[in-house]
Order: sequence, then structure tokens, then C-alpha cells
Amino acid sequence: MKPHASISGLPDDILLIVMSHVDIQDILALRQTSRRLHAMSKLRWVWYDAMKRHVVQKGLPIPAASVADLKALDAAHLETRAVHAAKFHDNWNSPHPVAKKTIEFSALSYLDDQLPDDTHCAVSHVSFLPGRNGKYLITVVGRVLTCWEIPLGESEAYRVAEWIAVRRIEQVIVNDDPKSDIVLAYVSTHATNQGVVECRALSFDKFHGRFTCRMELRAHRQAATPLHLLHSDYLVFGDPMHVCYLSAPTVVKPLGKPALAEMPDNAILAVKPVNRYLLIIRQRTFEVVPAPCWLGVRPPYPSLVSASSSVEMETPASSCVVVVRQVFASTTDDLPDWPDEPVTVLSRCSDDGFEMMHQYDLLPNPKAKESGPKSKASDLVLDRLPCVFPSQYTRVMNVAPSSCDLRVGPSGKGFWTETRNVVVRHSRNPARCLVGFEVTPAEGTPGKDGGKAGPPSARVSLSKDALYARRCNIHEILWKQYIITSTALEDTVGRIAVGDVTGKVEVLDLA
Repeated sequence: MKPHASISGLPDDILLIVMSHVDIQDILALRQTSRRLHAMSKLRWVWYDAMKRHVVQKGLPIPAASVADLKALDAAHLETRAVHAAKFHDNWNSPHPVAKKTIEFSALSYLDDQLPDDTHCAVSHVSFLPGRNGKYLITVVGRVLTCWEIPLGESEAYRVAEWIAVRRIEQVIVNDDPKSDIVLAYVSTHATNQGVVECRALSFDKFHGRFTCRMELRAHRQAATPLHLLHSDYLVFGDPMHVCYLSAPTVVKPLGKPALAEMPDNAILAVKPVNRYLLIIRQRTFEVVPAPCWLGVRPPYPSLVSASSSVEMETPASSCVVVVRQVFASTTDDLPDWPDEPVTVLSRCSDDGFEMMHQYDLLPNPKAKESGPKSKASDLVLDRLPCVFPSQYTRVMNVAPSSCDLRVGPSGKGFWTETRNVVVRHSRNPARCLVGFEVTPAEGTPGKDGGKAGPPSARVSLSKDALYARRCNIHEILWKQYIITSTALEDTVGRIAVGDVTGKVEVLDLA
């Protein structure tokens, strides 16, 4: 080797190979060493390869784009998205995750018949509109529902649209399908009839800055509440469950086994669409039913009740979330009936005074009858389960008794809220903290011959430190009436929203 040999003496093709084997931060560091490496780090091939290796193959969401859009993006846009995704992922898994930027604003909008008391000031709900990359945030204060625009890189929030209900809004649910015109549904008390609630589905026109009512449903409270799921053009509500098709004509049909609703301590905790099916998690049972709509086709209405399978668990749960990691498919037609990766259920349980988090992994059933991507959704016959129901939990984690409000995103990142003692200015104080976690696929257990003997499962890793902390006093802890009233997560761009009882909203940028 020559005595003065250096990396600058290598040809361009070798340097490109070197850049394809280093992290995104290393590519940015190499850019600052010489003009030659600076020019090479600007090439489109470098960032297209970095996007595939460090974002797509790791299952990270792509900010403001999909896999199908990568071929149309230039080098600058690929670099921006790859760096943003890597910064968010590294910050989330760092020993001390911090918010790179915080946007604070007041969500209050007093009406003529309201006074500024605690009931009207509390932000009862916050949520990001899916598919908008954290740009639009929904807040609810009293009977006022507001949509805010919070662009990335700016320090202010702008009021875009507002909807005023007749009575206080009790529950809001957003549509997890970004392609649907209807963005949310809410429930409020009827103006005159006691025991009757109104459910409205709203569409959002960002150009004119307004909400439009697309569906209105009035029913008794026990039949219409709570709202469980708003997906595509259908709404799932009540217990026993019913599905309401929002597109004209509006049709309401029963869904699932009604006998499960009659079991004691078996309330519905979560309803999650899993490709061609719905996964319904109750306190004591797991249930799988056909999705009310798949690929734009509705299955026969009797199959929504008859084609149902369930299993009963030993320990009842108090809350849960379902993690269905995004599948990077170019179109919806490429999705299988059930994901190849495990569908993970995290349920919070109490056993003999100990608070625990149980992890259940629902693996795809290899013997299930595959209908194929070209078959019609109306031909669905649930002769075999699409997944294998777990006989017991995969993992148990101890959690604090104060933990609540589980949130999770499509990428597997999520958090819950609990009370911890934090150090502020050399003194320890109680605070409400957001504890982050991430669900990632794990390999199966190795066999004797080197192959995979056991089925693949999911790995749940907790953040080493709290994502967010806010001090609380002893009265909040005793009465369990905390200043934080609502939280939301947008894991595509790395944003968290926190609402409190004073009407203030904080939006944290973690990237």
C-alpha cells in the first residue's frame, strides 16, 4: 500500500459502494470531508439506496410519500424524507428522547352561552387526521370541534375549520382510511330527548375551510355508544355491535356474535381492521369477523354474524391496543387476507393486585383457505380461521398502576401515560409521563439444523426514558384527575399532541 494512500484515492464506484453500507448520519458526515464526497453524496442513487436500506427494509414509515412514489422523487426530496425518518427513529430509541420543537396554542373558542369554567376549558380529545403527515389536528373543547393546520417547520397553529354541536361532544373517532371523504364521526347528547344521542359523520373541505355533515344517526345511548371504528365507508358502534354503511343508502346491520356481549365483564376494548377481517378485542374474548367492506365490495350481510370465530382468555383486560404494522404494498390489491407478520395485541390486566401488560401474537394460519387477490370479496367463506388464536400470552411486562391511555401507530411505535418521579432542578417531583414503546417483528427460534423451529413473534421494546413529562400535584394523584386530558400520536413524521384541562395544546416534534 502506498504511504500516502487515502480514501480519496478510491474510484467513484468503490466510494458509492462504501456509502451504501453506512448509516444516514455517516453519509451526512462524509459530505463534510471533501468537495468530491460532497458532490457524490448529492447523487440520487445514494439516497434512493439509503431510503430502501434504512427506511423501507426496517419498516419505518416514509414521511409524505409511499413506496410507489419513491421512483418519482428527486435526490433532494429523497434525502429530506430519509433524514427525517432516521432522526425520528433514532430519537425515539435514544436513552433520553427529547422533543426537537414544541408548538403551543390555545384551543379555546368561547361561545355566547358559555363561561370560562373548567368544564368548557378542558381539551377532551385530540387526534391527527391519518394520511396528512401530522399537518391537521382535531381538537374538541366542550361542544366545539376544531381542525388546526400545523405545518412542519413552523411555530404556529392555524384554525382551518370549526364545527359547533348542539350539546357537548362526548366521543370523537377519526377515519383511519385517508382515502375516504368522511374524516371523523362524533357522538353528542340529543337536544330534547333524554337517553337519545346523535351520531354525525363529517367530511372536511380544507380548501373552503369547513366541515360538512354526511350522515346523521339518532338512537338510544345503549344502542349507539360507544363508537369503535370508522374505516372507509362504514362505522362500527354499540355493544352488541352494529355496522352502519355511510354511503347512500345508509344501512345498519348487526356485526359479530351477540352472545359475547351478554358475558359478564366482557366489554369491547378495541376493533381493528386487519386487511380482509375485523379483529375485535373484548375484556375476555378475541373475535375475528369478515370486514364489512374489502376492496370496495361488501360481503353478504348474514356472514357478518355467522362467519365469526372467537376464543376466551383467562385473565380479563381493562384496556388494549392492536398493532398491525404497515405492509409496503403498491396497491391494496397486493395485500393478503391476513398479514404475514404477527398481529400483536397489548392488553393491560390486573392479577392479584399486580398490574401487567400481556402481549399476544396472532400468527397467520398456513392452512387457511386463501381466496387470492383476484377473487371477489363477496366470495368470502370463513371455513378456516385466517389466524391462529394464541393459547397464552407471549410476554408479560409489569406496568405502573397509574398507566392508562394506550396509543399506537401503524409503524408499531406507541406510548402510554403513567405517573413517575422525575428530577427537575435537582429535586424529585411526581409527573405524568408518556412512556414510549415499539413493536418490531422478531425472527423465529432457531432449530437444531440452523433453521427456524419456532414461529416468528413480535418484540416489544420500551423507551429508556419518558418521551414527555409534566409535573402534577398530590391532589391530581389522589383524585386521579390529571391535568393531561388527551393525547395523540402521528408516527409518520414523529408528532405527539397533548391537551390539558386549561385548553392548552402542545404539539411535540420528535424528528
